[in-house]
Amino acid sequence: MDSLGRDSAESGSKDAAFPGGGLKPNQVGETVLYGIPIVSLVIDGQERLCLAQISNTLLKNYSYNEIHNRRVALGITCVQCTPVQLEILRRAGAMPISSRRCGMITKREAERLCKSFLGAHSPPKLPENFAFDVSHECAWGSRGSFIPARYNSSRAKCIKCCYCNMYFSPNKFIFHSHRTPDAKYTQPDAANFNSWRRHLKLTDKNSPTDVAHAWEDVKAMFNGGSRKRTLPSSSSHTSTTLILLCPQKSLIHETVWYLTL
Repeated sequence: MDSLGRDSAESGSKDAAFPGGGLKPNQVGETVLYGIPIVSLVIDGQERLCLAQISNTLLKNYSYNEIHNRRVALGITCVQCTPVQLEILRRAGAMPISSRRCGMITKREAERLCKSFLGAHSPPKLPENFAFDVSHECAWGSRGSFIPARYNSSRAKCIKCCYCNMYFSPNKFIFHSHRTPDAKYTQPDAANFNSWRRHLKLTDKNSPTDVAHAWEDVKAMFNGGSRKRTLPSSSSHTSTTLILLCPQKSLIHETVWYLTL
């Protein structure tokens, strides 16, 4: 499968290409999401964006609990900054001087989170008769085929169990299990609508990138929340600007942004 025609959302993001052919630890950059510049920082070889800045700009009309619950539902994990990294973010203008901590998420995760609040929840374009091979480890665990064509509501019975051939909705399937010889019992979470997104995973952990992205897009559908913001029309692409640091980790130049929301 060459392409699943994944909607790139309003950010149109691709990984940033920095001068020198690589990403340097604690390297500062800037990514534009939905027309708003967000500070990025290289952590463990990966460009990550400041979640607090995203929450205070793009998602300022949503409460902390709404953003937190949506992030958890989408399986997005924050990486906490070290004190040195937090100081770099303060100097870059992403965090106030009084801030004590800051969570960072990848560019792809930031796009998914923002799209779940601000973007259209249209299903990804998939080949006819396509199905995701999925599994979970709740109770004794189970495995099945998630059929996107059948997923037309939050309670649609779109998963066919590969053991008994019965159909289940996603939030019911994680409480359906079969005791196989190699199975290990895991205590299930309390029943709630969003828990399936954390527990239901692609069986092949090395799935192609386009399949993994399509799976993320499918999970973002019917995820609650319908409020939208009017966004600038000039937000069709994601761009990255490098901000150089001298050896003492002070900024060579500072950038001041005036955000029009």
